[in-house]
Amino acid sequence: METMLQPADHECLPCYLYRCTKTEECDGSLRLLAFYRDHNAPRATALERKVRLLGGYCDCEVLANAIRPITREANQALEDDVDLVCKGVRRGATQPCEHWLMRRGVQWGGGQFRRRSA
Repeated sequence: METMLQPADHECLPCYLYRCTKTEECDGSLRLLAFYRDHNAPRATALERKVRLLGGYCDCEVLANAIRPITREANQALEDDVDLVCKGVRRGATQPCEHWLMRRGVQWGGGQFRRRSA
């Protein structure tokens, strides 16, 4: 845990997970998600439970099942396995930046990917 990468200022959860899963091997747990939550959004106590409801049972599955890229830049970064610059979120937020879209679940709208309303 002491060698884990620190979240950057205003870095969103999916960008952090994407950056870390490129260097850290997935161990089948949500340790990176928990580390991010403890450092950036400690009040988000139900985050792990909600992500599991969306199919994210480990850090790599969060990016595969619960969150998807929606910008051309993010899709290209995933395909080419290159770094992605986060668009930024406010401190304490667990919502993704503009590159990503979180799947809506039981409490978030029936398990479908939906655009954010304005």
